[in-house]
Amino acid sequence: MNLDFSDIKVLVVGDFMIDHYIIGESERMSPEAPVPVVVPKEEFYIPGGAGNVAMNLSKMGSDVTCLSAIGKDFFGEKLIKILNENNINTKYIELIENHTTTCKKRIYCNGAQIMRVDNEKLINWSPRKLDGFNYDNYDIIILSDYNKGVLMLPWFIKPKTIDVILDPKNKNWKHLFINSNIITPNLDELKKLSEIQNTDDSSILNACNKLIEENNFDYVIAKKGDRGITIVGKQNFIKNIEPYQIQNPDVTGAGDTVISALSIAYAKTKDIEFSAKFANAAAALVVGKIGTSTVSCEEIEKLLFK
Repeated sequence: MNLDFSDIKVLVVGDFMIDHYIIGESERMSPEAPVPVVVPKEEFYIPGGAGNVAMNLSKMGSDVTCLSAIGKDFFGEKLIKILNENNINTKYIELIENHTTTCKKRIYCNGAQIMRVDNEKLINWSPRKLDGFNYDNYDIIILSDYNKGVLMLPWFIKPKTIDVILDPKNKNWKHLFINSNIITPNLDELKKLSEIQNTDDSSILNACNKLIEENNFDYVIAKKGDRGITIVGKQNFIKNIEPYQIQNPDVTGAGDTVISALSIAYAKTKDIEFSAKFANAAAALVVGKIGTSTVSCEEIEKLLFK
């Protein structure tokens, strides 16, 4: 099977940030504190948050446009440059004066992450009138909420004929729930959103059904980590997707990969079970890589159809 997503136009709305990686080695401990002295060997930047979603979508071959706001600063300009280099449309990312672009610095030493430093500032934003912008130009819309403020105000209104998939972080932002028809919480998010402890399959099902009843979602895609994915829909629709067994997984950005793969597969096929299997395979591949990473359709298909 050869999946081609080049005809799928995706709008990514949400919190764009940048990840800064320092990869190094250490042979001694600091005399000042019980920490290793890291000698950097490699240093690079990768889009994170909604930016990682956009990068995954581009790597999978779809046509990607971003709608967001970031700081008009060093990190913001670097983020825009990387996105543009990956054929991602950044025309609708607003650069805000005197605002800090969220940057997460991760330091790896001898193959393991030993520290993360976050530089961020909450933004209170809604888009200005956008020339030539029309939601109807897209096949699917992703709301990538990292609780940094881009989606805090109730400015987004769901187009009637377009699917909107939400990766949620804040249970109090109900305006996002009523403007989405598919939601992709992990187990911790599911517990917070539903206020139901999800210790077993039965409680996970109850939590998903509660969210569907309260918010009229078509589907809740529960990301269960090394336990796979559960799809719950209206009219008692339930499907469990078994996990792949990955040794020493690095889960950085795995949720971004899931929503990316799920969205384009669903936009292409309208088959939620296949779309979740496609996303599950994509996540299995990305957690086998170090740090914020992307996967291609060729990699996913090779694993999915082997």
